[in-house]
Amino acid sequence: MSTLIYARVSKPEQNLDHQRENLWAYATDTLGIAGADIDVLKDKSTGTDTDRSGYRQMLERVRADEADRVIVREVTRPGRTMRDISENVHEMVQVHDCGLYVMNDPIEVDPGDGLTMHDKMLLNVLAWAAELEAKKIRENTIEGLRAAEAAGKWTTRPPYGFTTDEDGYLQPTEDFNKAVRAIRAVEKEGWSHRKAARDTGVPRRTVPNVLDRKELYLDEHDASEIET
Repeated sequence: MSTLIYARVSKPEQNLDHQRENLWAYATDTLGIAGADIDVLKDKSTGTDTDRSGYRQMLERVRADEADRVIVREVTRPGRTMRDISENVHEMVQVHDCGLYVMNDPIEVDPGDGLTMHDKMLLNVLAWAAELEAKKIRENTIEGLRAAEAAGKWTTRPPYGFTTDEDGYLQPTEDFNKAVRAIRAVEKEGWSHRKAARDTGVPRRTVPNVLDRKELYLDEHDASEIET
């Protein structure tokens, strides 16, 4: 049996080690748990990604009754939506008698104690607030992407032959001319995708994508010439 610390950050620039250290100090200094009894599970991933390795290990060990308690920073760590949080916390605490300690929220359930009515009400309120916050973040992200696209910026992975500058605008790379040659070979010379790929160096599976986006590679004169 052991205590599981589960640390997660959503963005690459966030400091996962700093969160782990804070949780470790909370476990050892505040809760008085021996360091030898603590296992740390970590993820760098968004909360909506439920295929996280650390998250899966946490649930698997609780379900196998291999954990006395779980320590997390926020109530969103056991789940993201109200339903996820409610179901996972109930399973941990009520079914497997696992303790749950949320460092940044006033939730401390000792192993075997179960959830009080106050705990349940608090969890519901915090989970509801977390879901609203997640929804707002998604809406703001979508609005930001739309604004960037309207300004001519590229918000997804750049197409073949391009990279993006620090402001998000497409910039040609050394593969740009290969894409142009492939388009002309297929649409003007009638070459097959395979032959065009072999002659220009554009990957065979990329040729159809390049053709679908030919307006990115050709100026108006070249595009009209091919269409006629």
